[in-house]
Amino acid sequence: MQNLLKELEDLLHRDQSFISDGAILKNSVIEAALKMDVRLLALLLESETIKAHFFTEVGGAMVFDKTKFQDFVSNKAFLPDSYTTFKNRIGLTGGRGNYLSQSHEVVLDWPYKDCVLEGGMTKEDIKRDEVFWNTTLAPDDITRLFEPKVLAGWKRWDAEAVEAGKAKSVGQILEDDNLLIKGNNLLALHSLKARYSGKVKLIYIDPPYNTGDDSFRYNDRFRHSTWLSFMKNRLSVARELLRYDGHIYIQVDDSEHAYLKVLLDEVMGRENFIACIAYERSGVSGLGQGGAHLTNTHEFILLYAKDKGKSKTNDSFVSEEIDFEVLKRYNKVFVDAGDSELVTKFKSPATGEDVIIRKHPNAKIDTISLRSFDDRKPEIIKEVFDKFDLVFRTTSVQKENTFQNQILDKCSSGLYSAEYLVSRGRDKGKVVTSYYLNKSVTAWLKDTAVKEKGTVNKTNQVSQFWSHRSIPKADLANEGGVTLNRGKKPEALLKRIIELSTVPGDIVLDFFAGSNTTSAVAHKMSRQWIAIEQMSYVNGLTDKRLKNVIEGEQGGISKAVGWQGGGSFVYAELAASNSTFADRIREATDMAELKIIYADIQATGYIRYDADLSCFNTDDFAALSLEDGKQALMDILDTNHLYVNFGSLGDADYDISDENVRMTRSFYGVDK
Repeated sequence: MQNLLKELEDLLHRDQSFISDGAILKNSVIEAALKMDVRLLALLLESETIKAHFFTEVGGAMVFDKTKFQDFVSNKAFLPDSYTTFKNRIGLTGGRGNYLSQSHEVVLDWPYKDCVLEGGMTKEDIKRDEVFWNTTLAPDDITRLFEPKVLAGWKRWDAEAVEAGKAKSVGQILEDDNLLIKGNNLLALHSLKARYSGKVKLIYIDPPYNTGDDSFRYNDRFRHSTWLSFMKNRLSVARELLRYDGHIYIQVDDSEHAYLKVLLDEVMGRENFIACIAYERSGVSGLGQGGAHLTNTHEFILLYAKDKGKSKTNDSFVSEEIDFEVLKRYNKVFVDAGDSELVTKFKSPATGEDVIIRKHPNAKIDTISLRSFDDRKPEIIKEVFDKFDLVFRTTSVQKENTFQNQILDKCSSGLYSAEYLVSRGRDKGKVVTSYYLNKSVTAWLKDTAVKEKGTVNKTNQVSQFWSHRSIPKADLANEGGVTLNRGKKPEALLKRIIELSTVPGDIVLDFFAGSNTTSAVAHKMSRQWIAIEQMSYVNGLTDKRLKNVIEGEQGGISKAVGWQGGGSFVYAELAASNSTFADRIREATDMAELKIIYADIQATGYIRYDADLSCFNTDDFAALSLEDGKQALMDILDTNHLYVNFGSLGDADYDISDENVRMTRSFYGVDK
């Protein structure tokens, strides 16, 4: 088969219509085959091997088996490094060469779609040409890239360790341990599969938005197709980690939102789409807030299920301080029903029991004055708070509600009551008394609001629009006891997400951990969590926040959930190989240091097989700027060896300690 692959590849390279930047356009080849393109057929007939494999002689003519050829070319073993249909643009296709009008499935297609992205994530990589694994790796190399990695630096932090300022040894990984991993998130996700595949209930990620402005120092200026490849690689493996009834939430702004939606339709299945949540991260106040066009106040959170038919979201309610618009409706106070006079009785069609209608001729109803609301707001809110159980509004009855309309037919102006046995709903089986004022039904504020901390908050079931008023962000920069000027998400936002999709004990995963809001909130809400972060601030910011949580810090949602501290987490990192050199290159301050690093790479590092090393032994390298010198060194590193594969656990060259060997084996459930 390998000879056949090689011969077909050599043939296709003879026709530039099937080539782009030196790589074969696989989908263009398939399309040409389906159309019985004369140029392709003539090309294939030049090889006796190809002819024997894909052509059959019938009556002296050669008949091309286009189905067999399509299946062969579509195989991942053939041309794993080829481009997709679109050479320089992104678009929608119907898959397998079908026209969109003939296809039941529409997918997003772009260059390099089926490839694994090599490009880095740090700001230092912004100027780097976007390189893809498809330009260098054969299928077995990609398999090796995704092999589980050795884990090192194991530490356990609990209340005792945090107080002492010294981590404990881990001993063994427990089933309910929280886990913080430092390392490339794509490779860490593949490493998690052995232990957590099919076990994660909720994934929340806040990835780089592809805007060129990101406070976490990720490379946030990917070209469009690069960003899509970057996300597809990670989402595909993340789906494997989700439980059968799990949910994934992905927060982005409007620069990639629409494209990500179509990509998720493909990765997660369009039938598993649940919602596109509009999250109002800030309101518009004052002058000078807008730009050339409309002021951008929103981000989007795309919510998908692994299997929508087997999953559900929990009932959840939002609570916002009551405002003028609500009080314009709820401004009546039921002081006293007064005397009652029997008006009539009739049999309820649902229960067969009597419905008793009474009139209250001397009832006392007051009104809360909303005059000068902005100036008198504290006074008005206090009055509503004190009279909370008596505040109500009136509302009309829908024509379809025949029972309530039957009651209203017996009422006129003034206050009336109806006593009856409830046939359904939360009060089923209870005898209740409902009131009617001026031929309208009364609705009580206490049924849709709560008294909290001296004020009144209106509650509503969660919708797809999350206003900034319902998600507190006070002192957000310092939330969790760690400072991050921008990029941090409020704990109240994650609380809502976790409430919607989990119960205590469920596993929550965030593989763009950043300042670790997700894990902090999950910890306070008694959920098990896994966090992945590759940036160096994982030690000193990401982990510090969790130590503060263990100590019982009272920011964010702590008071709302009654958090007092406790719990623990385990820290580990992907055992470094070439990633050590990558870190040294980024931190180098002059060319002399880069020369030392180059010598060390030659001695103990892994160099790309196609790297040109000639420039490093000439004056040309010394003449480069520091940034160009760093770029040159980064380009020769074989990033397939950033971290140590589990298969190399016993390799003496890596100097893996006995403790890390034991813990890695334990993590993957492998006996000695």
